[in-house]
Amino acid sequence: MSRSIVLACALALLLAPAAFAKRPPSYEVGIASRSINPGADGTWQGQPVYLGGYGISSPPVQPGRPATGILGDGASVRAIVIGDGKHLLAVADAELQGWFAKAKDGPYGIMDVRKQVAARTHGALSPSDIVVQSDHSHGGPDLIGVWGGAPAAYRAFVVQQTADAIVDAYQHRRRGRLYYGTAPGADLLSNQFGYDPANTSLDSDVRVLQARDDSGRTFATLLNFSAHATVLGSDNKKVTGDWPQVINPMLEQRFGGRAMTMVGTVGRTQPGDRGCADKTATGDAFQLCKLHDYAQRVLDRAAVAVQNAKPIPGAPVVSAESFLIEDPATNPLLLSLLYAGAAAGAPINRALTPPYMAGDVIGTSTTTARIGDVLLSAGPGEMYPQIPLKVRDEMPGLQGYMTAGLADDQLGYLIAPYEAYTEPVKRSLLDQNNQPSPIDNDNYFFNVSHTMGERVTCSLLRGAGDVFGKGTAPRDAYDRCATFDSDLAFGPGSDAQLG
Repeated sequence: MSRSIVLACALALLLAPAAFAKRPPSYEVGIASRSINPGADGTWQGQPVYLGGYGISSPPVQPGRPATGILGDGASVRAIVIGDGKHLLAVADAELQGWFAKAKDGPYGIMDVRKQVAARTHGALSPSDIVVQSDHSHGGPDLIGVWGGAPAAYRAFVVQQTADAIVDAYQHRRRGRLYYGTAPGADLLSNQFGYDPANTSLDSDVRVLQARDDSGRTFATLLNFSAHATVLGSDNKKVTGDWPQVINPMLEQRFGGRAMTMVGTVGRTQPGDRGCADKTATGDAFQLCKLHDYAQRVLDRAAVAVQNAKPIPGAPVVSAESFLIEDPATNPLLLSLLYAGAAAGAPINRALTPPYMAGDVIGTSTTTARIGDVLLSAGPGEMYPQIPLKVRDEMPGLQGYMTAGLADDQLGYLIAPYEAYTEPVKRSLLDQNNQPSPIDNDNYFFNVSHTMGERVTCSLLRGAGDVFGKGTAPRDAYDRCATFDSDLAFGPGSDAQLG
């Protein structure tokens, strides 16, 4: 070996520790996806797969919307895993109308996914580290059962594909620096009760969390935005994840790497301007045009959020906690459907055993996580914006805030605070002009309890205090949380321990 080569190698060895010390703090990030499409004709092994959303009831009372095919690329589940070297967080988004924590007829619920992943990762990811949400597509398969449901074999397939996506993301983590940015997005949304002084607020930021390698190249993008996946209407009969289905590949093309969308706080929050600029489009082309046009507007705003993004500073920190909460059901319609929905043509397929049901008491999960100084609040339904905004208000000084709706369960609309109820109650019978119009709006009919929304708020405040080392201070600051002190009997991870 020449003397110059020896000197070069020696110099490299001397400089390597210094160079390594200058590398920015890094996280471990992996991202993966799996298809959850049924067959090309919309069926699964010859059995119909019904699309969820729009109206209520299923065969034989109502015909429902059996899928007739796949729209574009169809539905998928995407997962991201983020770690700090010691602790991990996984978030998966399945392009479905909704998904219960546990099914009554077999291991087809979200808790089954969380426990399977924990076993397959040998505890590196505990159930409390895993958030599985639905994007709430009204063109997605119905795992709930209200709109016709899906065969058990298909639901088992969705469980397996979701677990596989999370494990894949876990196994393919790579070193990267995280960046967080936001852009305003209220103009991209429509507030169903925007005229009501008690319901003017929106969780409207377009949020982006990106992982970039040492050369600055993006290899993972997580978009967080609060718009119902209802760009398409009930005239669509093909399986689709709605706008998240279309925007994910657009994010990858724009920024590089892999991407996923985490749907946020969708209570009373719809996408704005659901149209197609191409007036000649028909059939599938028309439906895909509507999805593309809306996704393009969100993508352009996400690009602004990326421009505004700043590195998450300090040493990497990842932590997560999940909790069991229980609340008495106060909606006789939904309670009767849970126990006897099949007779009414709406066979809701949610477990009727503790901790998920005990008489009229419903049990469910909330999850709170932190990634550096970014807080993630995940609630088990269509949270009204007031819920995460209250949590954010009691957690000043954060670099960022993200929300995940329909996470780890689907309990319909989670309405809070109490003052927000007046308009949903009125609109259950009257239209905006106070004229008789039964079920003019479904927010109140699909609300399990008058107190569940406030209870979720308090559980998320509890979690925020824990993961940020503030103890009970955030929860104590909200005087209504004292009403729900019974939940304090359940410690972190209780939802998985008892479920």
